Amino acid sequence: MNSLLAKSQLFLKRNSSTILTCVGAAGVVATTVTAVKATPKALALLDQAKEEKGDELTTLETVKIAGPAYVPTVILGVSTLACIFGANVLNQRSQASLMSAYALLDSGYKDYRKKVEELYGSEAGMQIRAGIAKDKYDEEYPESSAEPEDGKRLYYDYYSDQYFEARPFDVQKAEYEVNRTLMMDDGVYLNEWYSLLGLEPLDHGNDFGWNTCANMDAYWQSWIDFHHEKVVMDDGLECIIISFGQDPYPDFEDWC
Repeated sequence: MNSLLAKSQLFLKRNSSTILTCVGAAGVVATTVTAVKATPKALALLDQAKEEKGDELTTLETVKIAGPAYVPTVILGVSTLACIFGANVLNQRSQASLMSAYALLDSGYKDYRKKVEELYGSEAGMQIRAGIAKDKYDEEYPESSAEPEDGKRLYYDYYSDQYFEARPFDVQKAEYEVNRTLMMDDGVYLNEWYSLLGLEPLDHGNDFGWNTCANMDAYWQSWIDFHHEKVVMDDGLECIIISFGQDPYPDFEDWC
């Protein structure tokens, strides 16, 4: 019994936002139905009151007479609004907790990467990135891949862990446009970078980005550095690894 109770509490905690949203949706329907059902009753009461008074009812009299018929509707409406607002609050809390957890994880990762390069040199960092890129390449291209055509080259975006083909000029243009947007608007979303490259946006790409003030505080420069590192795959194909000198971070809009 205690195990069942604990599981029930965990289920409610994890799905409370969804449950409130579903209850709110049902409440909208129920509120509409009760309002429709209450209207004929309210009209009948108003007609009876008019006959007894022999004159038109005042606004206050109308409310007093018809109001009780709509009490269930009002209760359902208020309860529905409470569910909707409650679900929104829970979603905001969940998102804030997720962002905090990611920020903590991201901070630990950056410290780890920095310490690796301090202890073993920048070449070690490059070898790690090259190794990750090769492993991903072997997964996506189990057989030897053909050399890109039309002046394109094979690129690997280290942050999103995805390969793409593009002309060097187009990549440089995308880097320039991202930094230009950053300078003009004081901030730029991560997904704007992938949009300029013609890649699919990331699920969290609109929650992360860069801000000039944050970059200045952390790196003493407002722009984004893009690092290009060449790696040769086992089949002889060359690939350019693109990494950010300043990784994107959550809540970047709140700076400045």
